[in-house]
Amino acid sequence: MKTKMPTLSEATKVVYRRRKNGTKSATNFLIGMKHNIKALGDLPVNKITRSMVNKMMDILKEKPYKNSNAVINQKMGYLRVVLQEMEEDGFIEMIKFPKPRPTKNSKVHYLTEDMEKELLDYFYSKQNPNTYMAAEIIKCLIDLGCRVNELMNLENRFVDFENNQINFIDRKNDQAVAVPMTDRVQKIMKKCFSYGARPTEKVFCGVNYAWLNNIWQKARKDLGYADKKFYTIHLCRHTCASRLVQRGVPILLVKDWLGHEDIENTMIYAHLQPKALHSVVNVLND
Repeated sequence: MKTKMPTLSEATKVVYRRRKNGTKSATNFLIGMKHNIKALGDLPVNKITRSMVNKMMDILKEKPYKNSNAVINQKMGYLRVVLQEMEEDGFIEMIKFPKPRPTKNSKVHYLTEDMEKELLDYFYSKQNPNTYMAAEIIKCLIDLGCRVNELMNLENRFVDFENNQINFIDRKNDQAVAVPMTDRVQKIMKKCFSYGARPTEKVFCGVNYAWLNNIWQKARKDLGYADKKFYTIHLCRHTCASRLVQRGVPILLVKDWLGHEDIENTMIYAHLQPKALHSVVNVLND
């Protein structure tokens, strides 16, 4: 029997049931999605397009909502989460979302090395197979800079040990991007392969975004970051990009590493290289 395509309101209820934890953020998610559904229409999730999301953002800017760009971006994030889970459930192929609206005092947050150690130590201290797996995945997300779903859907055949790289084929802009493996990522990948996995199997079998997010949210609360909106799993991607820029990697290479289609998306990290111009003057002094 063919499964019925869920509407946006039905999909929202599914995601809420999976993630609800009685927190304020869960309530905000429901309120935000209520506004999204009213602006967008309660369509089947496979009928939602990028142009519709753009129109939804315009509507949220007007009366009766009069949302700031920051709030609109947050609501677009809620919609992205719902559609990502519908993609994982096999209902849709993820659409390409519009760029976030510009906001005042936009700040890129990332994990410092101390924050990363704190998070990983927390996971390992639990001595639990789930938190151990989560720690290994978090290390891969930080070092590879990929999106969570890219790693969750990565198949063994795309891990190239001969060239020491991972080939991400299904990126947001549909371009193939080969990302080199750090030593610790290679070690994790070899450990996954030691179980005799087949080429078309996922590297991290039996886990998905919702599973990882539940573990992350528990850590977020226990580590005292419950009121910090920036402390999401996407922080790992920001961490990778920030470290690359801080360590002198040219912004165009960072763009390619992250698989950004537009350099503007990468330029949010440019301010993290304050000494870059000072190094340029040495070229002129030679």
